[in-house]
Amino acid sequence: MEDKTVIYCTNTFPETIRLFGGVLNDLPNNYLYEWQFNGTTITQNTFAIDINETGVYTVVITDPNGCSNTRDTTVLPSEIAMINNIDVIGTDRINTTTIIVDGNGDYQNALDDENGPYQDSNIFSNILPGFHTLFVRDKNGCGIISEIFSVLGFPKFFTPNGDGQNDFWQLEGVNFQLYPNLRVTIYDRFGRLITQQDANSYSWDGMHNGTQLPNTDYWFTANFGDGRVFSSHFALKR
Repeated sequence: MEDKTVIYCTNTFPETIRLFGGVLNDLPNNYLYEWQFNGTTITQNTFAIDINETGVYTVVITDPNGCSNTRDTTVLPSEIAMINNIDVIGTDRINTTTIIVDGNGDYQNALDDENGPYQDSNIFSNILPGFHTLFVRDKNGCGIISEIFSVLGFPKFFTPNGDGQNDFWQLEGVNFQLYPNLRVTIYDRFGRLITQQDANSYSWDGMHNGTQLPNTDYWFTANFGDGRVFSSHFALKR
């Protein structure tokens, strides 16, 4: 009989898993059994036990002639991850996203598809702007957890001509529930304030005081209200 190692998903407690004595090529009932947990006898005369604690389980198996053999089964813990933080640095297509998790497990990460592909690294680079779903999977099969996050991006231009395409300019990947203090301010090239965007008004149609503004570049500043400020520019094309 060979010693073995198995995994118990501690997040499933008090569910149990079953350990077997490991008799091969014979009927299990032909033998006597003594089960020990970390060196202390816990039960006898059963070829299998149901457990929900991690540690070392030893079974002493005795045949009808009085000969004994032992087998150790080491039960190791694992569990579903807990996502602590999804740290996005950068914007648009130049960014780095770092996943910080807690848990007594071995984890892999995937984006936008629970079926993967998964990667061992906790870092993703140059993700497209917008909203994404992170999936964290325990390699030992103890479960998958997910969380939605966003990467900030902005259109390089918009065309407010009423054709239903690119008629409005607004930041991509903005979640005002996550950033309730976010304010986006748009200026013309002379520094004149054109409009401000917040949770109640987060897109611009190219108008100012009822007048269509001309084709040119406009500048914006996104202030997250937590010390982070991002500025850049975009073009209006009719």
